[in-house]
Amino acid sequence: MSKKNRPTIGRTLNPSILSGFDSSSASGDRVEQVFKLSTGRQATFIEEVIPPNQVESDTFVDQHNNGRDQASLTPKSLKSIRSTIKHQQFYPAIGVRRATGKIEILDGSRRRASAILENVGLRVLVTDQEISVQEAQNLAKDVQTALQHSIREIGLRLMRMKNDGMSQKDIAAKEGLSQAKVTRALQAASAPEELVALFPVQSELTFSDYKTLCAVGDENGEQEFRV
Repeated sequence: MSKKNRPTIGRTLNPSILSGFDSSSASGDRVEQVFKLSTGRQATFIEEVIPPNQVESDTFVDQHNNGRDQASLTPKSLKSIRSTIKHQQFYPAIGVRRATGKIEILDGSRRRASAILENVGLRVLVTDQEISVQEAQNLAKDVQTALQHSIREIGLRLMRMKNDGMSQKDIAAKEGLSQAKVTRALQAASAPEELVALFPVQSELTFSDYKTLCAVGDENGEQEFRV
């Protein structure tokens, strides 16, 4: 499979989120940050440290909101972040405490997975304010601090929008992408999951690779694939 550098599709920290942003302040050891949500509301986030033995049980990821393909978070794909998180976590994850008491991780699912694998604690900026699904999705995109989402991960998100009845033209306009990029992302998302799972570092797969996987899937139908 080709391993050429792929063009980035996605967004990093959006300056608009800093409008009305209160730079981190500390009261004792407590760190607070205020983010402006897509609806114009503001939400206050307070840093918490989740103990190593509670990271998996007390936090969770909703891929629909987070945008990161959780199936792609293999031990090998997390190698670089696992080697650093054992010593220090450079950026806190960002989450919202849901009605169950568990913290939904909006940004930082790779850090969460690495903390679980390495049995270390996880720093999370948490808000107890109620945040809607749309606000959560937009905030997750705006504060994205880690590895850019792959073309397949973007495609999986766009696929949900298409399944909700949006046309590719409308999706492109809403997401600020060209229709050609939307088409490529949707095609990458349609690659058979069992074939994609054969690659431990899926972020290295290019659009051409996904096209090949789609073709292999079409040729083999329901055949089961194994390494």
